Formats: sequence, structure tokens, C-alpha cells
Amino acid sequence: MKDNRITVAYGRLSIEDLNKENDFSSSIYNQLGFIKSYAKSMGLSIDKEYIDDGYSGINFDRPGFEKLKEDIEKGLIGVVITKDLSRLGRDFIETAYYISEYFARYNVRYIAINDRFDSDNPDDTNQDIMLSIRSLINDRYVKDASVKRKQVAEAKTEEGQYIGFIAPYGYRIKKIKDKRTLEIDEYAAGIVKRIFTEIASGKTREDVADELNKDKVIPPVIYMRMTPSKNKKYYYDWSANVVYRILKNKTYTGRIVKRKSSKQDYHQKQRQVIPIRDRETIDNCHPAIITDELFESANARLKVMKRKEKNDYSGLFSKLVICGECGRTMTACRVKRENGNIKYHFECTRVVDRTPCPNRTIADSKLKAIVSETLKEIINNYVDEDDITTKATKNLLKAERPNLKISNLKDDIELHNVNIRNLYLKKTTGEISLDEFVEKKKNETFLKEQSEKLLKKVMESKNEKVRKEELLEKYNKFINNDEFINNVIRDLIDKIVVYKDNTIKISFKFGLGEPKKIKLF
Repeated sequence: MKDNRITVAYGRLSIEDLNKENDFSSSIYNQLGFIKSYAKSMGLSIDKEYIDDGYSGINFDRPGFEKLKEDIEKGLIGVVITKDLSRLGRDFIETAYYISEYFARYNVRYIAINDRFDSDNPDDTNQDIMLSIRSLINDRYVKDASVKRKQVAEAKTEEGQYIGFIAPYGYRIKKIKDKRTLEIDEYAAGIVKRIFTEIASGKTREDVADELNKDKVIPPVIYMRMTPSKNKKYYYDWSANVVYRILKNKTYTGRIVKRKSSKQDYHQKQRQVIPIRDRETIDNCHPAIITDELFESANARLKVMKRKEKNDYSGLFSKLVICGECGRTMTACRVKRENGNIKYHFECTRVVDRTPCPNRTIADSKLKAIVSETLKEIINNYVDEDDITTKATKNLLKAERPNLKISNLKDDIELHNVNIRNLYLKKTTGEISLDEFVEKKKNETFLKEQSEKLLKKVMESKNEKVRKEELLEKYNKFINNDEFINNVIRDLIDKIVVYKDNTIKISFKFGLGEPKKIKLF
């Protein structure tokens, strides 16, 4: 049977490759030209090209490769050719998966020219070994490159260089010989000073953002001509969040923040954000836009405004949450999301000598989930479900007197049967017309069927086991009902103590047990 599937070329070039080869387009062009020349020598012709411009080989989340996979899974492609294994990918495990499993599953022939790999070559007994070695080398190359990049970045930062791709709003990147630093952008720096000054004077973030929008001040994302990328949120107007980011950025005091995020392993796609309070900085790296005093004053005022916003909190845990580090009642702070929803979290707002309490924060919603589960567990330990439902079943059956109901319903059904027979007699003797007979018989039949359904239900409810199961189901619904738990939280809980080691301790009233310590994560 003739195989109508096509032969395709796949080319990839990362930013690192571009920096080495200095000719991005030509390098991709050379890859594809090399592949076409090889294909021709093999009696093949390239029908389609898939390209990923500036994408790393560490992972396979690339638009060109995704389109290639899509067409493979549609059964359109029979042969895939790359310049070498590293163009397909540099991660050992995933690259090996695509070559040894994925392509084979869809009966796709894969060729890596420079590595002399051809999945259609049954005579090469060393292919698997060679593939493993080459893939491992590529994987090691990525790991070494990742470590070196990290070391170089750390060394440059320690020297006071700015290594970010985009300068913070208020600055421009300036090159002095081979070193990158920041210089002040006078217009944007004036807006930054305005924001810090107005917040320090007592205005809210929302007020400042509204005034900037009213004055038609160009927001950072447009002023800096930022190109949106995936997994990041951009604000095309001034907002409370944009103002907050500026207020928390120590770069404006002449410092460089060493790292804002980190990842343990180069395979890890998602970086972990380092909390602002834990970020290390290096002093006197570039001209400051604001003084340390103004920075501290604005951020102190920001905390005061947060405390003021707590006044509308009337939730379950008001005055119940205690800081395990200093013993103060933790403050319920509100955050307004972009969609308008209000979220609360508890934090310790104690500050001594400009040093805030080191304790963690905890969301109101998370606290509610933990406390609810804990209370359900305690209630179930104190209550015997079987004993409750057994007694309730007996009392219910006694109160309902099902035997009497059954007797009455049977009598009722028999009465309707008699009435229906009498209707037949009356119709036969001419006492009632055909229309009257049909109408009255329909009514008697309906009443009889209703009594029969009710009789069946009473008969079933008389079964003690069935009734007990019904009551047990209702009991469990009640005991697991969030509204019920919410109603008893303040009656049963004395206090909730939050510690910085990610644990909380719940103390109960009425001798419900010893305080329970729970690890958050």
C-alpha cells in the first residue's frame, strides 16, 4: 500500500545559539538547506518545514514543534529530519521519549543527520547505545550551560551590574564598556517620585492610580513598549497593583535585587517567587530616584492603609487568630482582586525599629478549610453515629405509627375499588351517562393510585434498616454542612495560633481535647 504521508524538516535555534552564531536567520536557513540537500541524496524531498525561532531545547513547549506533533497525530507525516539530535531537544529523558516511543507509535521515521541516526535502519545494532550517549551529552550540555549562566549572572550582580532584560520604570539601561547599569529617565523618574510622595502623605494606591489615569500619564507597559509574553499579567492602565509593584521595588533606592525567583533544577519549568522580605540586595549600584527615608515612609504608610482596610472584616475568625511569634492578635487585611472580589488574609502588623514581625501570613479561606476539617473530625469522635440513628429510628417509627397508617390506606384503596365497581353498575342500568362514567372513573382511579403510592412508601419506611440508612444520610449531610460548621466555630474554638514554621495550633473550649498543632504544608 502506498504511503502518502509527507517528509518534513524541523529546525530550531535558541537565543544562546543566536548569540554564538551571530546570524539568526542564516543559521535557521543553513539548517534547512543542509536537511534538503541530505534528503535529496536519499531520494526524498522536503514537503514542509517546521521552525522554532529563539526557543530553548530544554523543554518541548515550542509552537513549531507543537504544530509538528499535531500533523503527526493527524497521520500526515511519515518522515521527520533534523540536522542533529540537539535540534530536536536537549533534555535527555524527553528527547529519548520522542525518538524511541512517540515517533514509533505513529510509525514516523526519524533522521538526525550529523548523528547518523535513522530509525528506519534495522542493521545498526548500536543505534540505541549511540542515541543514549548523544542524548545524555546534550542533557549534560544543558545542565552545564544552566550552571554557568547562573554563575555568570551572580558574578555580574555582585559587581553591581544590571542583568535584567528591561529596566524598571524610571530607568534606562546604559552600557559602559562591557558592563550594564541603570541611568535615570527623568520623565518616568518624576512619576515614581510622585507615587512615593503621595503614598507617604496618606493617599491610597487606588487614589494615586485614579489620579494618574485622570492626568493621562502613560502607564509603564506602554511607556516602556513592553512586549507581552505568556504567563504574565499586564496592566494597560494605572492600577493599585502597578502602584504597589513600584512601591515595593528597592531598585529605586540605588540597590540591585539579587534574585526575585529561583528554581532548584534546570528541568523545572516554573520558577518559584522569592518573597520580597527575603530578597537580598546590593547597595549603591546606580543613581537613586528616591531616598531610603521616603521608601520606608511610603511602605510604612502602605501597611497602615492595609490595617485601616480591615475594618469591614466580620468573618468567622475575628480576634481569634494570634501571632505565635509575638503573641499579638493578627490583623485581617483585605485585597481587592482585578475582578472586584475581596479576599482576606491574616498577618502580624507589629513593627519594632522598622523591622516587621517575621511571621507568615495565612488566607482566611485556607484557615476556614483547615478549621472545618478539624472540627468535623472532633465532632465525629465525640458522637456515636450508630447510636444516634438507632434511637432516632425507633422514636420516629413510634411517633409515626406506620401500622395504623397502613391499615387506613388499605381501607381507602378498597373503598375506591368499590366505587369503581358501582360506577360500572350505574352506567349499565343507565343511571349515569357514558361521559359521566368516564369522568368519575378517572377521578376514582387517580385517588386510588395516590393511596397505593403512599402505602408503598409507608411500607418501605416501616423497614427499620431502610429508615436508619435514610436518617444516617441526613445526619451526615447535616454534620458535614459548611453552614453548620461555620455556626459552631466561634462557640467551640478558643484561639488559633499561627507560627512562622508553617504550623498552626487550634485550642478548643469545653474540654474538647488538647490543642491541635497542624502543619500547613
